[in-house]
Amino acid sequence: MFFEEVEIGKGYKSTVTKPITGTEIDLVAQISGMDLPGFLDSEFAKSKGFKDRVTPGVHIIASMMGLMAKHGFLADAIWMSATDIAFKTPVFPGDRLSAEVEVVSKKEGKRGGPVTYAWTVKNQEGKLVAQGVNT
Repeated sequence: MFFEEVEIGKGYKSTVTKPITGTEIDLVAQISGMDLPGFLDSEFAKSKGFKDRVTPGVHIIASMMGLMAKHGFLADAIWMSATDIAFKTPVFPGDRLSAEVEVVSKKEGKRGGPVTYAWTVKNQEGKLVAQGVNT
């Protein structure tokens, strides 16, 4: 889907879900330097009231962008900014994520232009996991 095809006010939804694995959590935590016990140690996370270790937020955002790109939404775009990001429900190994976006605005430039969209990520139970606005 190209800039010209994106419509303000229109919603787009991923047609597939993304499973979150323990290996992904390990890799994201280690590569990013966020090798914290809440991400890597199930017993530590449980001692803090979680049912298991949690997924780093950056992985949730990256998964949303990947799901939408696979759907064709701005697959050739470059991420410029993010605002109003909120993580609402923890994501654990074994969860499956889906994503939805709604185009808020777009500004024509020489080759396309910035597109701003509000996004949500939900888990397999339909619970809101995260939300935000990207350009």
